[in-house]
Amino acid sequence: MIKFAKFFSVFFHPLFLTFYNFLYFIFLTDAKGAALGFVITLFFLACVMIPIFYTVMIVYKENRDVEWEQFSDLSMLSRKKLLAYTIIYNVIFLLFVISLSHPFLGDYKPMFASVLMAFVFSMMLSFVLHLLNIKNSLHALNASFFLVYCLIFSWKIPGIESLENTKETLFLIFAGVNFIALIGVIWARLFTKAHTVKEIGYGLLVGILSPVILTLLTYGI
Repeated sequence: MIKFAKFFSVFFHPLFLTFYNFLYFIFLTDAKGAALGFVITLFFLACVMIPIFYTVMIVYKENRDVEWEQFSDLSMLSRKKLLAYTIIYNVIFLLFVISLSHPFLGDYKPMFASVLMAFVFSMMLSFVLHLLNIKNSLHALNASFFLVYCLIFSWKIPGIESLENTKETLFLIFAGVNFIALIGVIWARLFTKAHTVKEIGYGLLVGILSPVILTLLTYGI
């Protein structure tokens, strides 16, 4: 059972879960052919490969014997470094996404920009918590973050508010997938004793508040 819990933690690691969600969002856009291939490759590199690279560098400096489990169980110092790098990196990636022309993300570019802005905000909140030596679960944060955003997008999608939301059901379906992932990672992180209930709670709080706050600011509610 412990092996399954560890596998679940890796399979739904924040990097991979982020890519799964963005991949789903990409297929809901108008991107086709070469543009679709470029966007998928871009998000795979941006969400998985590059973050893995700088995470490995952080872990390697702390312990030369790098193992997969260390990506899910970083020390407090390494987590602070990782969050700082992630904030800077995602601001740069956000600016790049905003600069993409219409054929790549179509009318859905504001949707991706909203998610990235909220993600940067969530990492900033997590960084502040870590400066106060309060550890939060990034697994729980990430899963709850995308769960909430799928629910929000089933209601209204930034940039195309004037058009009928024909993809409401598709977003609700993936909200269900993220909910299952959330329950799974909470169980896995608690079962492997990687986090306490309190740390899971902080992760959920940041993961839920970030998209809600950014959405309220977007629509001026």
